[in-house]
Amino acid sequence: MPSATRETSMFRFESKVDDSDSEPSIRGSRVVRSGACVHCKSLKVRCEFNPGESACQRCVAGNYHCMARARKKRKAAPTHEDLQEKSISQDMQIQSLLIEFDKMKTENRIRQWTAKAQFEAGLESRHYDTLDWRSSDAATGRTRPSSNMAAIDMAVTTYFPRARGLNGPSPPDIVKYCGLYPQEIIGLFDLYYQRINPFFSILDHDLHTPDRLIWTSPFLFTVICAIASRYYAQRPELYSLAMNLARDAAGKALIDSSKSVDVCQAFLLLAVYPTPKKKWAQDRSWLLMGVAIRMALELQLNEAPPPGCDEREALNRTRTWLNCFCVDGSHAIQFGKLPMLRLDDYLARHSQDWYRSSSMNIAYDIHLCGYVDLIILMAKWKKAINEGSAKRKSGERFDLVDVCVKFDDQLSSGISKWVQRYAGESNQSSICVYRGNTTQMIAAYLRLVVLSLAFQHALKTGLTRDSYVVKKSMDAARKVIQIMVERLYPTGTLKYAMEAHFLYVAFAAAFLLNFLRPKLLPLLDEIQHREIIAIVHQLISILGSNAVALDGRHTPALYSRFLSNLLAKHHAQQPIASSSSNGYPAEDIKFIPQFHSERQQTPPHMCSWPDTLYAQGDSPQGGQVHAELPAGTIYQESGEADMDFSLAYFMRSVDQGPPYGTPSPDQAPAGLGGLGPWDTHHGIPHPGDFSQICAAAMQGPSAADWSAYGQLWNGQH
Repeated sequence: MPSATRETSMFRFESKVDDSDSEPSIRGSRVVRSGACVHCKSLKVRCEFNPGESACQRCVAGNYHCMARARKKRKAAPTHEDLQEKSISQDMQIQSLLIEFDKMKTENRIRQWTAKAQFEAGLESRHYDTLDWRSSDAATGRTRPSSNMAAIDMAVTTYFPRARGLNGPSPPDIVKYCGLYPQEIIGLFDLYYQRINPFFSILDHDLHTPDRLIWTSPFLFTVICAIASRYYAQRPELYSLAMNLARDAAGKALIDSSKSVDVCQAFLLLAVYPTPKKKWAQDRSWLLMGVAIRMALELQLNEAPPPGCDEREALNRTRTWLNCFCVDGSHAIQFGKLPMLRLDDYLARHSQDWYRSSSMNIAYDIHLCGYVDLIILMAKWKKAINEGSAKRKSGERFDLVDVCVKFDDQLSSGISKWVQRYAGESNQSSICVYRGNTTQMIAAYLRLVVLSLAFQHALKTGLTRDSYVVKKSMDAARKVIQIMVERLYPTGTLKYAMEAHFLYVAFAAAFLLNFLRPKLLPLLDEIQHREIIAIVHQLISILGSNAVALDGRHTPALYSRFLSNLLAKHHAQQPIASSSSNGYPAEDIKFIPQFHSERQQTPPHMCSWPDTLYAQGDSPQGGQVHAELPAGTIYQESGEADMDFSLAYFMRSVDQGPPYGTPSPDQAPAGLGGLGPWDTHHGIPHPGDFSQICAAAMQGPSAADWSAYGQLWNGQH
């Protein structure tokens, strides 16, 4: 039992009361105090008491009032609600500081953009009221909006009132930092719909109005104004700053995970009308295109409109999807990549009569449907080529030339059908006629893409002057150039065309110039020889003229220089200068000068397109194989440089990244003598951090992905 007693004593609780505020207690003859008095505490000593006295010895000796030191009152512990409120207050303060920091960075970045825009426009010390965004407040030391910015906001808000129940933020940044008053905004929208939308008719003039977009879709509003500013002669410094603001808005839209048809259209427009870059590899159009296509899939634009959708909005959804389909197919042709969308898409395959499905269809929908039909034919051609490649690998016979000739006939029949439809339309305005001619030029270009592959393959077995491939490929190339020179250029609107249109005609001209090579020259007669030199010279003059090229960075000026250097390699003599009275530029016209070395000219000592230094394995070995060929047959002999007529290789030649004859690391010899524009490479044309964009195009929606893509875009941008 003793152990139990000890255990009980161990867990005994004693109540101790420490009341230092009370007077000292007296035990017998001794005063007991729980602490020193005020005076002794200041001396950091203990109190000593005489027997029977309540005051300590030091206080008595010094005649002090011996007062017990009061205990400090402890602060009550904060409650959970108090801590939560404090945390929220600190978060708000941090958020406010971050917002202020972002504003400072944005203002500094826009100042740099503005200075660059003035420099590029040749404006030295010219003062603009719109550049004085902020002024200092002497009382607080902080910046505040200048009176000019406030006046712009007030003018825009008054002219474009918000819809009832819409309490949005201030006008978009492009309005404030570019100083756009309502009259200029209306002018930019009119310029866009008159000069730009006919070439890429994705917007409806009655639906996408400035008074609606400025509040409901500031991103699309910014993109429209930025693209139109390229052709706004009154303010040449506006374009560079506006496009920087548009790209900045694209990054914000990605981070905010904004998804709507308007946002999808804005990304697609930025992809089709990019800012000129030094090299194609620096162009991020494919990224914007990938984002637009993935967003279109998430919005289910490839399906029937949702119930209750307005008729005009339903047409807007379908029109956006068909444009995504065409841009994706065209991009795949240009870069030799697999498209992100299925080219047997149901909506695209059943769109031949969509342009007359409603009275609200716009006049350019018929040309969009025609382009979709051509892309579908190219998809069938690609499928046939890929199936033939598989057959050939398994040892079966496959005639690539016959397949290309077959699809050339189908493309010719297809465009003839659409030309008849264009002629039967009641709306035959000048711009609609222009669009019809553009579609015919694209069809001729696609025929050349098909026939150039046949030419490349047939050259290995032998070609003569009367060969079908030689005649038809030359006819298709001449057709592309003639439509631009004789039909499109006289309208005076060629400078507003999409960059891809200049690529088509440059590819056709470069293809014709290859017949001037000593080896291929026997395929031409004297008349054809002179015609090629004359038509290419005329095209070079047009592309480099002031009526087409806006500056040295504009795409036609780039191709004008490239073709001029390519022509010089063949030592072609320039024909006699022609008069400009026929509506075409004279041969001695001054070309647009190179702008800040943004593009480099082609060195004349390097290999020229389409020469390559790697063999594709299909060249016949030795001359015995061709011993029985008729006289005048041209063929590729063993050991000669191979030729790659693909459009992707042509673009690399223009860009002049690696030397023309040196394949890039990701370039491997393609089967069947090079599948050309429908090579079976996967992914996107340029490697980089954004490769996941196109790879994820068919995946489900993820807000986290959009935010990550936005951060990557901002980092690259």
